[in-house]
Amino acid sequence: MIRQCIILILMVLTTESRAQQASNRQLYQTLDSLIEHYDQLTADKERRVAAIKEGVKGITLTAEQQYDLNQRLYDEYVAYKFDSAFYYIDKNVKALRKSGNHNRFAASAVRMAHILAVTGLFDRARRLLDEVAVDSINDQQKIAFYNQQSELNLYRSEMAQNTEYFYDYIQRVQYYRQLVIQIAPKDSYDYIFNQATYICEAGDTNKAIQMLEDYLLKLEEGTRAYSIVTSTLAFFYQTKEMQQQQERYLLLSAISDERCAIRENNSLRILSEILMNRGNNDDAYRYLLQAISEARFYGSRIRMMQVGRMAPQILQLYDAERTQTQQRTNLLLAIISFISLVLAGIIVYTLRLYRKKHAAGLQIIEMNKILAKHTEEIETVNTQMKEANRIKEEYIGRFLELSSMLLSNTEQRMKQLNRLARERKLEELYAELKTMEPVNTGIRTFHSHFDTAFLNIYPHFISEVNKLLTPENQFITDNDGATAKRLTTELRILALIRLDITDNQEIADILRSSITTIYTYRSKLKAKALNKETFEDDVRKIATY
Repeated sequence: MIRQCIILILMVLTTESRAQQASNRQLYQTLDSLIEHYDQLTADKERRVAAIKEGVKGITLTAEQQYDLNQRLYDEYVAYKFDSAFYYIDKNVKALRKSGNHNRFAASAVRMAHILAVTGLFDRARRLLDEVAVDSINDQQKIAFYNQQSELNLYRSEMAQNTEYFYDYIQRVQYYRQLVIQIAPKDSYDYIFNQATYICEAGDTNKAIQMLEDYLLKLEEGTRAYSIVTSTLAFFYQTKEMQQQQERYLLLSAISDERCAIRENNSLRILSEILMNRGNNDDAYRYLLQAISEARFYGSRIRMMQVGRMAPQILQLYDAERTQTQQRTNLLLAIISFISLVLAGIIVYTLRLYRKKHAAGLQIIEMNKILAKHTEEIETVNTQMKEANRIKEEYIGRFLELSSMLLSNTEQRMKQLNRLARERKLEELYAELKTMEPVNTGIRTFHSHFDTAFLNIYPHFISEVNKLLTPENQFITDNDGATAKRLTTELRILALIRLDITDNQEIADILRSSITTIYTYRSKLKAKALNKETFEDDVRKIATY
């Protein structure tokens, strides 16, 4: 009887474990889908924030309205982008520091201390919290203040792991959790979360888990509170060494973070560590890269330090696995090559014995193919040589004429300047020396000769460029670009790229422009292209016909 009960219990546990694994696989698929749409979710977030800013554009706000707007924008940015959140809450802190409104100053100071803490600026966060007059604020602000003190000391404990200061910070965390528990409403998030984390630290993990799992049913996925509660539940299960449950709540937390574009998060990093320990190095590496990308986007020093600690280990395992795979591939290739050589030898031997004539015919066909290929290569080289000669002849003639004309203009100008100097017409001489018109005239002349020479060599250049651009961004041409005699600055840049001049500084020197302008034009042109990655390579392939 006892044996049957044990077997039944083991079967139930096995069934539950398999069901949990299947559920986790589905959660991984959801998370992967959200990561694939990372850019779209980020763009949606940016549009929501932009709509808030656009809603008050052109409106003169009162000090109270400006305070509320700054708070709202901070709430949008707090888990999304550090510098933007800091910018808006810093405005409120500075405006309220000497106002005497203790509650509003406390609300702003606590928010600013939060983003300072998550980016590792612990001392600045502590000094700012020291400015809050705790005895002069209401219970709501006290709860926020104590929560932030608890969070600050929790972050400090993470940085002090394996040191004698770790438990000092944990004791401070517990102290501030107690203060929150004393004044927060019993059914509130602040009370339940602090009570659960307090009793877990005290050793009653099961009760802490039950409290948060019951409360999680009241929260909506995709909210910051949902992400924090699920991440905390994952930590609770980690202390109980229940990895499947830990993994499930980490996945729920990461999915919630990605869904609402929360970039200040920790779940992806821990998931990558779990996958690495399991030997799934490809997914671990992918999640780690995503965690690094989001931490860098947000600007969180703590998260960057955390992912930085495990990055070398994952990269080492990933490289080792890749090396092992490459070795297996090389071995298989060697075996296949050997078998291929043996088969080739047998085929050649058989053909020599029984089909000599046919083998000779095949050799002739093969030689003809090689000859045709070489002939095609020779024709290509000849075409390139003709094109190079045509370019050389056109540009030598053009620029000999241009050089002669510029020398003549320079000679005339020197004569004019010498005459003014000889006649002591200093004001006119100074005016002539100061003016940039001769230089500008020379530049325009150079551009005109360059445009004419280039379009003589590449008469359909503009129309060919248009084929590489989206319809709404194409250049206006006459007769499909064949009769155009002038190039725009953008087209001159593309013309130089076609002539294999690709360095920004060299292009800037030739066109007498700044390197920033050239870089901007090239970036805009790529953005207009049908294929942005190969756009400039496609330009270099435009023929002279």
